[in-house]
Amino acid sequence: MTHPLQITFATAAGEAAWEESLRDLFERRELAEAERLLRRALVATGREMMQLCRRTGLNRVEITGWEELVEAVTLHEGPPITGATIALGNESDLAFEKGSLHRPYMMLGLYTDESWSWSAAEPEEALQQCRDETPAWAGYDEDIEAFLEIEGLEELNTALIHHKQRHFIREDDGAPAPLRYVEFVLGCWWRALRFHQAVALQLDRHGLGGTIPVISGLIDMRPEVVSVHWPLVRELPVMQPVSHDEDEDEEEEDDQPTLTRFNLIQRGRLVLDEDVSPAGASLRRRIETAEAEAIEDVVDAPGLMKRLLNRS
Repeated sequence: MTHPLQITFATAAGEAAWEESLRDLFERRELAEAERLLRRALVATGREMMQLCRRTGLNRVEITGWEELVEAVTLHEGPPITGATIALGNESDLAFEKGSLHRPYMMLGLYTDESWSWSAAEPEEALQQCRDETPAWAGYDEDIEAFLEIEGLEELNTALIHHKQRHFIREDDGAPAPLRYVEFVLGCWWRALRFHQAVALQLDRHGLGGTIPVISGLIDMRPEVVSVHWPLVRELPVMQPVSHDEDEDEEEEDDQPTLTRFNLIQRGRLVLDEDVSPAGASLRRRIETAEAEAIEDVVDAPGLMKRLLNRS
C-alpha cells in the first residue's frame, strides 16, 4: 500500500509544502502538534524507522551541563547575557565511519544587547533575524566557558547518517517517492523534534538567567528548522556585580520570578495535572511510532544555524 507522503513527495513542491507546514509549527513552538503529525506519518510506514523513532522517546533524550550553564550565565561579570542560541550538529564525514554510534554535538552562543537588542525584541523579530543572511548577533557571542551535551539521539542519528536513501531524484513521470526516502525524511524531522523538545524541557526545569530568550536549531542537518523559546515575562538586564557575598546571592535568588515560556511546547492541546510542569508531563507522552535508517545531507553552503552562530 502506498504511503500518503509518497504521493505528496512525488513533486519537489509537494515535499516543500509539507515541510513548510511543519516548520511553521516548530517556529511557533507547537511541538506537541508537530509530534502528533509525525507520529501519524510514522505509524503509517509500519516499518523499521517507526520502531527506531519509538525507541527515541523524550524520556531517553537528555541535555547535560544545563545547570552549569545557568550558573555560568548568572556569574558572568560583563554586560548581562540577554539572548542565546543552542545548536545541534554532526562531525563531518561520519558516513564513512561505520560500526559505532555517533552522538551529535551541541554548540552554544551567548549574547548581550550590544550586538542586538534581545531584551526588547519580540519573537517575530528574532525569527526574521534567523531568516536573514546574517543575523545581527552572529559572531558577537560572549566568551563564557559552558558546554552542553545531548544523550539519547545516538541510535537514530547513526541510522540517519548511514541511511541508504537520503536523496530522491525525481523524473518527469510523477512517480511516487520511494518509501525509504519518506522514512528518511520523517526520521530527520523526529530527530529535530526531540532536540527542540529537550531544550524546551531544560528551560522549563531550570530556565536560563530568568528571562533570557533562546533560539534552538540544527547545523548542516536536515531539516534546517529553528524554535524560538521566548519568556512570557521580561526583565530589564542588570549588570552582574564583580563580587558579592553568599547572603546577598541567596536573597537575590529568592526574589527571581518563576516563569513559563510562552507556548513553549504546545498551546493547551493536552489536559495537564495542576501541579505538573507543562513541558515535563506533556512532552513525555509515549509515542506509537517510528522506523529504521537515516541521516544528513552535508552541503557545501553554510546552513541556517551555522549562519546564526557565524561559525565555519
